[in-house]
Amino acid sequence: MAIFDRESMYLMLQKHDWDGLAATLVKHEKELKNDPITQQAVMIFESEYFADCAGYASKTRYQKFENISVMIELGRHGFSKAFQERFIDEKLKVMEELGMDSLLSYALSKQHRPAAQKIIQAKRGSQPEQIANARRGDVLVKASQVTAGAPKTIKLFKSRQEEHFFEAVRNVFPTYNPYPNVALSSILDFEAIKDQLTPRQREFFFRAVVDSVVFDARSSFKPKFFIELDSIHHDNARAVENDAMKDAIFKAANVQLIRVRGFGEGVLSVAEFERLVLELLPHRSATA
Repeated sequence: MAIFDRESMYLMLQKHDWDGLAATLVKHEKELKNDPITQQAVMIFESEYFADCAGYASKTRYQKFENISVMIELGRHGFSKAFQERFIDEKLKVMEELGMDSLLSYALSKQHRPAAQKIIQAKRGSQPEQIANARRGDVLVKASQVTAGAPKTIKLFKSRQEEHFFEAVRNVFPTYNPYPNVALSSILDFEAIKDQLTPRQREFFFRAVVDSVVFDARSSFKPKFFIELDSIHHDNARAVENDAMKDAIFKAANVQLIRVRGFGEGVLSVAEFERLVLELLPHRSATA
């Protein structure tokens, strides 16, 4: 239909031939965009479209939405913002009525709409794995079920002292990636050193952790620096034995383990821990 064939376009409006009208609007998008008569036709379309579609069953209504949806997604239309927003809400509604698998994916793509946010929030609370699956068509994500009630979790750090220590390590190594409580088996090559260890040290190897390990993300997260936070709790007989075994393991691996300890009754500040770590910089540089 050429731009001057307005009669055919109005005939489609009278017959509620939404598919035909949508195809016309797409085909002649550039020609129709600046035509005042056609813009008036679009206004009539907008005022009657949803009322007409409401009379159909959900499946038929969804099918009628498809052409309009394509137009909106491609930006090839002259619809008002109000119509576009209502269309999104109506499409979400009919998709929910039909229980469509693609509902969440569509909602995620339209998060600016409150109706979409409501759907996402409901899924996030009951089925968070569906959120991930909707975002990644080539990855399967599963999640364990939870029940009402508070989660039974514990904090990563057991004291403010540990928190201050880790923050200080992050400040001292701003271009690296420090991680707390890293298992020895994740950073040292057991097969390369096992013959140098006693049976007790071998057993200890697989249950010991390092308080802070600094990784170099630029080298495939190779561990660079190994730091322990010592305290008065390291003075009892068992802790002394464990520290000695850990030192022996690092010696066998030919890796330096830096131990930091503050003395006094109060909790050391982040700045004080930074000073203690920085005091070891010459030793650190020599082995880097």
